[in-house]
Amino acid sequence: MHYIVDPEAVRTLAEQNGLTAMFSSSAIAQMELRRYEGGDAVCSVGDRLESMFILVQGKLKIHTLLPNGKSMLVRFARPMSVIGDVELLRQYPVKNEVVSVGDSLLLVAGRKLLLKEFEENTALLTFLVGELSHKLYTLGQTSAMNVLYPVENRFASYLMSLFSDNTGAQRVEEIRTSSLTETADLLGTSYRHLNRIVRSLIEEGIIERRRGRLIVLDEDRLARLANGNLYE
Repeated sequence: MHYIVDPEAVRTLAEQNGLTAMFSSSAIAQMELRRYEGGDAVCSVGDRLESMFILVQGKLKIHTLLPNGKSMLVRFARPMSVIGDVELLRQYPVKNEVVSVGDSLLLVAGRKLLLKEFEENTALLTFLVGELSHKLYTLGQTSAMNVLYPVENRFASYLMSLFSDNTGAQRVEEIRTSSLTETADLLGTSYRHLNRIVRSLIEEGIIERRRGRLIVLDEDRLARLANGNLYE
């Protein structure tokens, strides 16, 4: 993680993401800008947050740790997602691991700053209520997917969620085969079973294994397997 000391960049990112309609100019001026690289943890289970994070560029992967030591995917977060809003008022400990997927930029607002903004900022309160509603809705959807859907469909949903916001030349997507063990854990299955599914998708021409990576070849068929369900 890197701190970026650039007030103009903070102001520009706030404008581009509509934050100027929700925060006062003085509040935006007090925000930090942080850059996270792929694999960097934004927060971890048990953390006590003193700030709220607003994703303005990039993507985050959110997963929960189970009592048996394994993890399960909750969702992917995209701009303008908020991290730390659930824990903010009552200062609950963090329940999920939040990790950057590739490079991400986040604006960070301190708890004291936010509590002061809440006093007379109904636009901010409305935005946060919407965020909390979205999280509650997607948690139910994700729970149902992880329990009821076959692994093949969950893996297709995972791939579509991972790559759904890319366009143009980036539509040919890659995932490292070395990360399949982690992916299997996130989807609640074994590496052996997931590897069988990968081989089947390769035989069907939906994905391709190339130099230690998986590349999506047929997005339409992958989308049909996902059946409109995304981890987001």
